[in-house]
Amino acid sequence: MASKRIALTLYSSSTCSLCTTARENILRVQKKVPFSLTVLDIYEPECPKEFHDKYIFDVPVLHMNDKFLMQHRVPEESLLEAIKLYETTETVYTK
Repeated sequence: MASKRIALTLYSSSTCSLCTTARENILRVQKKVPFSLTVLDIYEPECPKEFHDKYIFDVPVLHMNDKFLMQHRVPEESLLEAIKLYETTETVYTK
């Protein structure tokens, strides 16, 4: 069975220590499982206003294939579980 395409988007901030930890965890998981990763700084113009307004006080926030996955903390084990679930069921299970 071919693996499903997985695209993660991390809504982040350069001044957020939780965001730094989340990104490090995501990059470690990416070494084990292939997926694309886009990091958007909530304060930069490339971040859609909808998400800036929604997540301004909640970063980091992680989306999988344009659906909310988790926020504040991104544990490696939880992300791996979410990816495996998506690969087998195409379901994004939110934390």
